[in-house]
Amino acid sequence: MTELDDKLSEWVGVARKVGSVIVDRYDSPWVCIVDYPTWNEINNLRSYIPDPSHALVMLRERIDEALDAEADALSGLSERCASRVAAAFVIRAWVLQIVYSIGCPKIVRQALIYNMLWRWFVGYAAASAPLPDAEAFIRDMRLVSADARVVKAVYCCLSSHVSTHVEACEFSVNFGLLHALRDHCAPALPPDHRDAALQEAEERELSVPA
Repeated sequence: MTELDDKLSEWVGVARKVGSVIVDRYDSPWVCIVDYPTWNEINNLRSYIPDPSHALVMLRERIDEALDAEADALSGLSERCASRVAAAFVIRAWVLQIVYSIGCPKIVRQALIYNMLWRWFVGYAAASAPLPDAEAFIRDMRLVSADARVVKAVYCCLSSHVSTHVEACEFSVNFGLLHALRDHCAPALPPDHRDAALQEAEERELSVPA
């Protein structure tokens, strides 16, 4: 601590002009000093987007439009989330599970630890932002996937914007699961939502060339 106090100004100058400075304590790395632009680039999740036209960027825009249309329903759903994050965060994580055909939500939650692009897609802005409790977040992913309005919004979004995922070779949308959830949840939707939205999505899906 004494050495850090004595040399802080010197080390800050080195970090600003040359690069990061590692400060050891008891012969082990303890503190890393970096200039603010470098830290901002590391911490800003937008810096991990490889291309503005990346498929996940387009998908995030489409999903957000769909969720905005269900804002009232989502406000109540957020209150039920045990992880204490907005329902939109959890829904986007569930969308990742669908578009990548991942077998269980636990794998998505684990990937959020190291996949900064996925973390941005879910809704975080900073890499340093703490993730919610894993068990609670997984429970919330199961919660949103059982909500009729959420299923309808995601199903209609993916069915309407086929180019978003067909042209992205990395995607393998699990429409089988979405179909099953849609059929299970459809009776829970009000007739106007069920008949108009789901019929439109089905028609669009049928019009897609094989």
